[in-house]
Amino acid sequence: MKRIDGSILILLLATVIFALSSCEQSTNTKLAESLQSLKPVTPIKGGQNVTMNLAKEGPHDSFFSISLDGGHEVEGWCVEWNEKASFGLNEGTKLYSTKGLADWDNLNYFMKIKDDLKADDPALTYREIQVIIWSLIDKPSFDVDKIGEYENISTRIYKDAKPLFDVQKVKDIIHQIKNSRNKAKPVTTGVTLIENNGQTVMVGDETTFAVKTKTVNTTKNVDDDYSTCFSEEIINNVSFARWGWTNGPITEGEELTYDIYAGAGQCDLSKGTLVGKLTIVYADGKFTATYKMTELSDYTGKTYTMSETHLYVGNQPYPKKGPNYTVAPGQYGNKQEHNNVTEYTYEVSGLSGDIYFIAHSVVSGFNP
Repeated sequence: MKRIDGSILILLLATVIFALSSCEQSTNTKLAESLQSLKPVTPIKGGQNVTMNLAKEGPHDSFFSISLDGGHEVEGWCVEWNEKASFGLNEGTKLYSTKGLADWDNLNYFMKIKDDLKADDPALTYREIQVIIWSLIDKPSFDVDKIGEYENISTRIYKDAKPLFDVQKVKDIIHQIKNSRNKAKPVTTGVTLIENNGQTVMVGDETTFAVKTKTVNTTKNVDDDYSTCFSEEIINNVSFARWGWTNGPITEGEELTYDIYAGAGQCDLSKGTLVGKLTIVYADGKFTATYKMTELSDYTGKTYTMSETHLYVGNQPYPKKGPNYTVAPGQYGNKQEHNNVTEYTYEVSGLSGDIYFIAHSVVSGFNP
């Protein structure tokens, strides 16, 4: 895949008919070829003439909702805080990847751990996440301490001379990320940047969870005997403000098959996409779980692939971080990074009694 430099590409908006405004405002302005660079990116093969539908709201807790070529909606984020967004259908958009590129390492790492951060801190909203993204990209330059000086900042982020987000929380996370990246290997995953008639926007890979379903009148519903949404109280006074399922109790000797769904916000299967199956066997104190991608992507025409898997298995519905229960995938105890695999198996031994499990993965295939 040929690598190109941002100096000849993805450069947005040198001339705008109207004054620059917040990235949440719509525009039909015709834009000249951009002369302003971001950073080096890699063009996605087959993604240089894509139809994007950009919406302000959707099924995700994110700044934008994005669907490509009329497909599944995914969470989207604003890249350039000082440019307008072009809502509705955008024809001929171009897609580029930040995967494996050192200049994007801080952003790639943040997007990799974003779900863990949200699981550990339910008060972390899309507003803090969006401001962190702007701060880590820093092209155009963005300083959270100077946000009051930015005339074109989104009113969903800053209004009436007040930030609508937790400033200290943003600073703490940025500091954490920059410190950890100085001591760690480059991130192998990335995000997709979308160049269009408005500002550049971005999407990440989709997160998935396994759930036991049952068919009622040809419609799949969650089998409550096996799967419980994180938002429900399976333990008194314990619930989580994110989607996903804990599964169980599972009795020794059981062999079961689960569906793997991507993007099923609020545990609503109608919002998600079926991407694969999970088969589990619990016998002789050993739990075996096999993730298998079985469905074809509408975008690639190929089977979805996995870049990460996380598996929790235990006698309680959730793992713990210190004294508290958590649904952060990074705390599941079994994790593996993959290079676009379609199948992977975990074996966990030394178990006894009834058990619960949570099966999470990060899946590619929602763009070309």
